[in-house]
Amino acid sequence: MKKNNNINELKKVRKNIDNIDNEIIKLIADRFKEIHKVTKLKDNQDQIIDHERITHILKSVQSKAKKNKIDHEIITRIWQIFIQEAIKLEYSKIKKTK
Repeated sequence: MKKNNNINELKKVRKNIDNIDNEIIKLIADRFKEIHKVTKLKDNQDQIIDHERITHILKSVQSKAKKNKIDHEIITRIWQIFIQEAIKLEYSKIKKTK
């Protein structure tokens, strides 16, 4: 009977993971909606990369990862992807001005 219990528990845990994944995707979509708003507030491409802001974001998420006992290197890599994609999006939306 233990095998059936494990299979049932595995299904339950996987469903929970799927639900969490759905929530994460919604939050990522919300984040990118906000980035679209940011592009409307910037005048030119010279305003896109803010190294001070990037450093602040990465330090903040690393600290939060440590508090939540998550490997801060994994969180850093994930947020670096978010930041890179936001930069690409902003470059595609903001016209270069001289």
